[in-house]
Amino acid sequence: MDYQDYIARYNSSDEKAKARFFTEDAVMESSIAKASGREEILAQIARAHKSVREELRPRVVIQQGDYVMAELDAAFIAQEDDPHNFFHPFKEGESKAWRFFGVYQLREGKISHLRPAFWPTGWEIPPF
Repeated sequence: MDYQDYIARYNSSDEKAKARFFTEDAVMESSIAKASGREEILAQIARAHKSVREELRPRVVIQQGDYVMAELDAAFIAQEDDPHNFFHPFKEGESKAWRFFGVYQLREGKISHLRPAFWPTGWEIPPF
């Protein structure tokens, strides 16, 4: 998997562009949610992006065999008020970032298992 291409597609507003990076039976699990299957994962990502724009900013990426491990900053800018967002009760125009760590297990070059974790406290960032 070309991780930089994955990041570029993830950061695009085209939610369907992300599909080619996941196996049909992919699993995503974190401390706050679990999704099974590519369609459920993509639907969960689309819901998360409904009121905010997200931009992943890799800090460290290590790929070996069928694993990618990455430390990233996830930057968010609210496009509308979202008091029920699971990261933060965003106000329109507000920008914040959270540090993430992700373990991506690959099968035939696609993500078959994704385990993201994030720091509990975000920080203010300039709008982007």
